Amino acid sequence: MKPPLNRQTLQAIGLMLGVVAGALALGCAAHAQSRDLPLSHLNVGQHDPLYTTYAAPLARSEYFYDQAYFLEYADPARAVEYQNQVAGSFGLLWQSGDAAAFATRDFYKAPVIHRSYTDLVELEYWPLQSIEVRETFNVYSSRLAWVAVEVVNHSAKPQALTCDALFYRDAPIAGLHREGQALVFNHIVDPRKTLSEVDHPQFDPEFTDVLIASVPPQHWSAAPSLPELLARLKAGRLGDELPQNSSAVALQFTLHVAAGATSRFRMVRGAQPASARLAPFLQSAERLFRLPLAPIIAASEQQYARAPRACTSAARTCLQFPSREWELAYWSALTQVRQQMMPAEGGAHFNYYLFSREPTWSWGHDGQVFHESIAMQAYALLDPQSAADSQRVFIERQLHGGPNHGYIGYRVGPYVNRTFPTHGELTSSAPFFSWTNWEIYRLSHDRHFLRQAYDSGSALAAWFLRTHDPDHDGILVWGGDAMLENVRDSVDVIWNLFGGDDDSPKRVKALDLMCMMVKETRALAAMAGELGLTAEQQRWTSKADALANVVRTRMWDPETGFFYNLARDTGTFVTRRGQSLKRKEVIGFLPLWAGIATSAQAEQLRRHAADPASFSRRFGLPTLAADDPYYTAHIERCCQWNGAVWLLWDYMVERGLLDYGFRSEGEQLVQHAVAGVLLHLASDHHLWESYSPDEAEINSPRNYVWDGIIARMMFELYGRH
Repeated sequence: MKPPLNRQTLQAIGLMLGVVAGALALGCAAHAQSRDLPLSHLNVGQHDPLYTTYAAPLARSEYFYDQAYFLEYADPARAVEYQNQVAGSFGLLWQSGDAAAFATRDFYKAPVIHRSYTDLVELEYWPLQSIEVRETFNVYSSRLAWVAVEVVNHSAKPQALTCDALFYRDAPIAGLHREGQALVFNHIVDPRKTLSEVDHPQFDPEFTDVLIASVPPQHWSAAPSLPELLARLKAGRLGDELPQNSSAVALQFTLHVAAGATSRFRMVRGAQPASARLAPFLQSAERLFRLPLAPIIAASEQQYARAPRACTSAARTCLQFPSREWELAYWSALTQVRQQMMPAEGGAHFNYYLFSREPTWSWGHDGQVFHESIAMQAYALLDPQSAADSQRVFIERQLHGGPNHGYIGYRVGPYVNRTFPTHGELTSSAPFFSWTNWEIYRLSHDRHFLRQAYDSGSALAAWFLRTHDPDHDGILVWGGDAMLENVRDSVDVIWNLFGGDDDSPKRVKALDLMCMMVKETRALAAMAGELGLTAEQQRWTSKADALANVVRTRMWDPETGFFYNLARDTGTFVTRRGQSLKRKEVIGFLPLWAGIATSAQAEQLRRHAADPASFSRRFGLPTLAADDPYYTAHIERCCQWNGAVWLLWDYMVERGLLDYGFRSEGEQLVQHAVAGVLLHLASDHHLWESYSPDEAEINSPRNYVWDGIIARMMFELYGRH
């Protein structure tokens, strides 16, 4: 059965001419605002700190069949490639006579990026002496990507160049055949690994792939492996066979470029569900041969029109960046968080985000979670309306009536609403909801959103306060699937004491949840005050004061000068079995962020944050003090909380330090965190879920949405507004 095409897909494929007309109009409006956009005037080499992953713009994206690409331009063993982890990679190889440029180490001049947005990159390189190539790559929609190629002959003689358009993937392709000028083949994905942990019957795991050039190929070839195909190309033994069970294919054509002249052509790479008709898809691909580039660039630039930039004498809201590298990291972070936004689809009637679009993994592809949504505080610098709409996705799923009135599920996406019921309790996410809504409002000044957010946040806060104090002692505990709900879901020093199972976080009276609920109720009080609801403002302020008093009196240890969880079985820092909970974790700084700590307590926390033996590490403030025996700087997997640096948590600590007047310590924290970000942006051009506090080597998930928060960290420290 052919799956229905959603509205976004129809716009992207069937109404392309209308989109172009709209983009032309948009380009005129955007020109004045974006002409000074730094991302339009880059001169970035292979080892400069720039994020180089690209995905379709929000309006032409769709959930089930989205294909995004990483630009690999810095690996000396590879050519310039556009890589997709699941669907495969493609790029161009160059030859002239006996000279071949199959890898950047062979290039006469290394690649340099001149412009880079969420969906488009323009780069220049010289594969051969006197031959300049300029590629403009655009992920036009979730199904179609294209590259416009200009080849300039700088010599005084005409040149005959052989160009090989190469595609490969790790697993074999099927159904390989020619269809006019196009190569057509199939690949299959495992949706449980790449799409969602929930089964979606409407998803077709078999894809039809297209590779087509605007110039007719002279030769076609395929091989079982990429090395074998490259060997054939280098030896000039391409042939015209298309054997099945291949994993690498190539289209070869010859360009004759006159002296001092420029030759132009385009390549299109597409993937769609195999159950969809091929002919219209090929027609859509071929239309990209004629698509004007200027309005695409203008529309890409327009996405950044509102974002604060480097300070000039005329700028009112701006940033004083310490260096060019910091500015590149700032724009990279905004690009990354914008790139994760998807349009209204399925059960989500507003735009929402994914954790990552390239690479994809099932856990990160279902939809939104409160703690990832802290990244919307950075995204609001770029597009506060879109950030607010993302929060509305939560609001529209909130339960109304019954014992769980006000509840919002752990994960909310276009096709899921995951509640993870455990022991008769529903699982929510760590409550960063009203705080984030308040921060978005402070940038958007949208009073309609403020009213929605206040009503929703009030109901959610009441649900947490009602359901997460089973002992009725005024100290909150985690509920539902507590390992999920508390965020710190693996390799946590305290959970390890209790066996590390999903119920381990329930065995403490939760310092972090108490601080979060203080922050939530303070945010609700601020909202109520802004809305003129004086009585409700006082009610929320009283609740915040009561919770804060418990934290500062019961959860503070004067001996070590730090805040800790309490054992649920004793109400102290020691369990009945004699296990001490006095282990210095990042949550011990949350009373700064929540405004709970006294001035004397804050001073001791400042000392901990500034101590290189514990928390002031090379690449940020770790989740566990470095002098704890459970600490490790080796980041080898997702979700380590025994030393890894998580930028969202460093952001909260930064805000706390700044709020208490500790600017130098806050600045040092951000400088260390940015040092780790810069190291990896320069070496691998990715943003990462978590970073090592001490080492350059990490292996956590790539391109994680919440790393956009680094832009907000810079804005808090160096912004002028």
